[in-house]
Amino acid sequence: MPVMAFRTSAKLLGVTLGIAALAGASQLGLAYGLGIVRLTRVLELTARDQWTAQLAWVAWFAMSAAVLGGIAGRSYLPKHSGAGTRLGTAVTAGLGAAVVVPLTMQPARTAEVAGVEPVFVIGACATLGAVAGLFAAYAALSRQVARWSFLVIGTAVWVIAIISVAPSMAPGKELPTVRLGVIDAAFLDDSLTRRTALFTMPVLALISGIALGWTARRRDFSTLTIALSGLAGPALLTAAYLVAGPGSGDDGYQSVPYWAAMTAAGAGVLGSVLAAVLRRAPETDRVKPTPDRPPLPRRDPDPVSAIAKASTPLPSPLPPQSQPTPFDGFTPSRARPSKASPAKEPQPISPPLPHPTPVAPPPQVKERRQPEDRDKDGVAEWVSGLGNG
Repeated sequence: MPVMAFRTSAKLLGVTLGIAALAGASQLGLAYGLGIVRLTRVLELTARDQWTAQLAWVAWFAMSAAVLGGIAGRSYLPKHSGAGTRLGTAVTAGLGAAVVVPLTMQPARTAEVAGVEPVFVIGACATLGAVAGLFAAYAALSRQVARWSFLVIGTAVWVIAIISVAPSMAPGKELPTVRLGVIDAAFLDDSLTRRTALFTMPVLALISGIALGWTARRRDFSTLTIALSGLAGPALLTAAYLVAGPGSGDDGYQSVPYWAAMTAAGAGVLGSVLAAVLRRAPETDRVKPTPDRPPLPRRDPDPVSAIAKASTPLPSPLPPQSQPTPFDGFTPSRARPSKASPAKEPQPISPPLPHPTPVAPPPQVKERRQPEDRDKDGVAEWVSGLGNG
């Protein structure tokens, strides 16, 4: 038994650690390849916020890597696992996500940013992201709605980033500087990009909160779980910008998305709370009518009267009838059984037969006499008359 438990724990921790490290390295490789993150740049003091914007990406990569490690380890958790097991698994996910630290510090050795020590700063941001990812992984291990929110927001962030860098993939185009959760596409005007930077993350968090809250409500989760279903994913964006900072430029390049990220977590909770408290349509709240059924017999509240009714003999289903009398040779076919006849089994009571309707005797038909008979009768009457005279 202890050997099996050790094997289960080793598999759980190994999968969590490996997936977290693989997720962190894969995201960094994809970001390097698409030009989303460029850590070898030489930036002047006026463009220092571009370096700060990349720090938000690095912190978010570490946190999302820990989350993916926790989601992968969730399927290997033993049934009825306690908080200690989940906490140990979350720590393992954070350690796996820490692979982002050396993978970002090494290319930052060639970067030159005015007034900043690139290697130290980017290493500190990656470490803070891995620590914050530990708590995010614990949430992913504990709550299903948290896993939904992490996956939805993470997918949306990558879609926005790919849309932003897609125009630069054409020959002769320069790579843009892409900020976390902001549409920085080259085909958008600068003023429009500045406005979208303020509203993209809050709107995304609000929509995802409403959708996830409604999904949790349809699955009959508790009210508290529904209300907090939109928090986890936007909270990663808020934490990433908190690690990176608001920047120091006056053009709002980093400060605008920073304050937008500060409101993202609240917008996500607002959307899920709306899904939890809004009343459903009357068609869904109304109880479906049951098919018509015959009413149940009512009980007599008085037990004495109920006993009296039960002891009262039931009336005979046959009405009293007088003894039928034969007429005109007609005798009813039903006769009483003789005393000597053996007793028969009781037959089910049938409804009484109707009285037969008396039939009038046929009228007497006088015979038609022949002429010879009438002559004989006349002669006999004449002879009898002579004798009397």
